[in-house]
Amino acid sequence: MTETADLVVVGGGPIGGYVASNIASKGFNVSIVEEHKTIGEPPKCAGLVTSRVFDFVNVSDSAIIQNEIKGAEIFSPNGNCLIIGGNKVHALVINRTRFDKEIIDQATSKNAKLLLKNRLTSAQRRGNKIELKTTQKSEIICDLVVGADGAHSIIRDRFGFSNPKEILKGIGAELTGTKLDPDFVKIFVGDDIAPGFFAWIIPTNDSGTKCRVGLCIDPLSPHSIQYYFSQLFKSKYGGRFLENAKVVKKIGGKIPLGPLDKSAASNIMLVGDAAGQVKPTSGGGIYTGLLCGKYCISVAIAALEKQDYSIDFLKKYHKLWSSNIGRELNMGMMLRNIYKRLSDQQFDKYIEKFQKPKILEVINSHGDIDYPSKLVGPMLKHIPSLLTLLPSLVKKKN
Repeated sequence: MTETADLVVVGGGPIGGYVASNIASKGFNVSIVEEHKTIGEPPKCAGLVTSRVFDFVNVSDSAIIQNEIKGAEIFSPNGNCLIIGGNKVHALVINRTRFDKEIIDQATSKNAKLLLKNRLTSAQRRGNKIELKTTQKSEIICDLVVGADGAHSIIRDRFGFSNPKEILKGIGAELTGTKLDPDFVKIFVGDDIAPGFFAWIIPTNDSGTKCRVGLCIDPLSPHSIQYYFSQLFKSKYGGRFLENAKVVKKIGGKIPLGPLDKSAASNIMLVGDAAGQVKPTSGGGIYTGLLCGKYCISVAIAALEKQDYSIDFLKKYHKLWSSNIGRELNMGMMLRNIYKRLSDQQFDKYIEKFQKPKILEVINSHGDIDYPSKLVGPMLKHIPSLLTLLPSLVKKKN
């Protein structure tokens, strides 16, 4: 059975749902192709966002927000603890399954068609249109395709786009029976904990009895990700927060880092994880994906109205999001290149140095989860010795 559509969104996550909802609301024929049988399952995210996310999506805050986070406790390999924030709400813990479902429900309420359990088996050009085939024998002919299908995007692969610079492995779980300060997330760094990234414990209720725990690692790490996850529970500094806790759900996924140099081609646009629109310093992609999705929506609607699906028209999308968040994402990759080269001894040294009152004041005044580059200038001003890390960046880039 062959169907037709003006636009097909591949991927039923929050970014794909946001794009589909806004384009369908203009009266266009939109379909969402999703490989899983249930929206939001299995969960693949730590679910920590800033309130900026709700500038884009109109969802029921009371049903989505599980906890408010005021600060972070960052543990170095030798147990030094840097406590930042604490005076106001900096981030929100959300129920990702409900968040995703509500956004997709909004899309379907605007007549977007949802095709669950449909994994792409074929995507190719047919004249000036795109033909998609799925595992459920669905065949769709459309004018535009938006690839919102994650770190290992099939649309990105089939149409010859480059890959993100890195794809990290992630693992996590939801736990009950903890005794945590509900206002603070806990971050753990070091080669024995999470080589190439970090581990986290995020309290998910206001009593601290539930949490999400997880970590990401460089794919070239010497041990499996299951090994590091197990070690986190046994570690001297992380394990004490997880004693007697019970795992109720496993979480896993991949995190793509490094924005693509090209995110549009004739009839095609990539958005969210598929386009590497993820914060390299934290691995968060909801805010950045929604921000870029806004530009995807505006260019897609204009293309559909003009019936112009050429690369010359659609490349406006790449220029728009790059001019807004591209510098931040590229700066994030530079900071990540420095971070990856830090030894455990350097982590210990800098976390201890950052505990000085003046430095904490700078971090608390300028720190921003969504825009970490805002902290670079003030930190260099107060700790000129950080400039010694720059040769590592130059060496890594070369």
